[in-house]
Amino acid sequence: SGGTHGNEYTGIWCIKAIEKQRELFNANAEATNAPDTKVINVFKEYPSLSIDTLLANPKAYMANRRFIDTDMNREFSIKKLQHTTETCSEENDASCDSSQTSLPYESMRAKEIESMFGTPKTGSTGGDDANSDIVIDLHTTTANMGITLIFTEGDALMSAAAAYALHKCKTEYGYENVHILLLPKTEKNDRTHLPSVGKHDFTIEVGPTPQGVIRHDIVEQTEAALHSLLEFLHLSNVELENKTTGATVLDRLRSAFPNGVPCYQSAPAVGAKELHGKIQWPTLDDNPNFPAAMVHKSLQDRDYQPLRTGDPLFVGLDGAVIPYDGSYGDEVLLMFVNEGGYYYSSSGTGIGVAVLSRYDFETGNNVEA
Repeated sequence: SGGTHGNEYTGIWCIKAIEKQRELFNANAEATNAPDTKVINVFKEYPSLSIDTLLANPKAYMANRRFIDTDMNREFSIKKLQHTTETCSEENDASCDSSQTSLPYESMRAKEIESMFGTPKTGSTGGDDANSDIVIDLHTTTANMGITLIFTEGDALMSAAAAYALHKCKTEYGYENVHILLLPKTEKNDRTHLPSVGKHDFTIEVGPTPQGVIRHDIVEQTEAALHSLLEFLHLSNVELENKTTGATVLDRLRSAFPNGVPCYQSAPAVGAKELHGKIQWPTLDDNPNFPAAMVHKSLQDRDYQPLRTGDPLFVGLDGAVIPYDGSYGDEVLLMFVNEGGYYYSSSGTGIGVAVLSRYDFETGNNVEA
């Protein structure tokens, strides 16, 4: 899926490119190719996979906006999916406007999307019988996150896929700024992000790139990660079908990651409204989406780098430097630094906090770093 956030054009470009590849594949035609470019047609390269695309937030895409009413990637928990105008008002949900006579657009669209995936979260099986094995959501960030591969701890299939994509993006595609972000274990019904409507969920996040802009290099990085992921799934299918007894794709991963796969994890939330650890910046009284303090220049573009107690963190309107107070520990790692999407209160304002870790790709579980 692409366009969960309507102004993240890279994911939308990628799903439209896949539909063009479907058209060429069905017509038994080839794309016009520059001599030094290898264009991958996913339907030709990964024939064991059944691939469909989804433009998640068409209204926001047409308006070149992150969302119309509220962040759709916060709308897929069972609680949100069961919202009605009455319960929305009763629970005083921040995404609901009491003056409206209907749910926010993204809330309604989330319900539509959930219903597309077979037995939904709101059904008796809680989404375990979803008709899509894997939902991959393509995102971009204004922060210097490089290629970040995101999945939920405990998902063995996605953990191996992420390890394979990490290794391939670094060793074959030659990208250095590639990372894995391991989300904490949560029940599927409590997950708020769009890909959680599938049996397995995976997110590819690439940056930095401005919102509402298509950059060739960012598209290439996104496609490299996506193709690596699809290649792993295809190879795994082929091995199962052929009952491979020799070296397998998992054997390659065992050789590449004998001591576990390096990753980052979101720090635990400390604020009542936080999904994950985040250092929130103050906002203006008249506009909760406008910071009352900006990110200090020493942190800009330094994602996955350390911040220590006393280091400059924000700069106030009066020019005063606000230091880090150690609320998440004496030394932390930052991510999504000055992310444009986090200027919206419905997305959660501030800078993400991460901890370095490792995981076992055969179980998907965290191990001692």
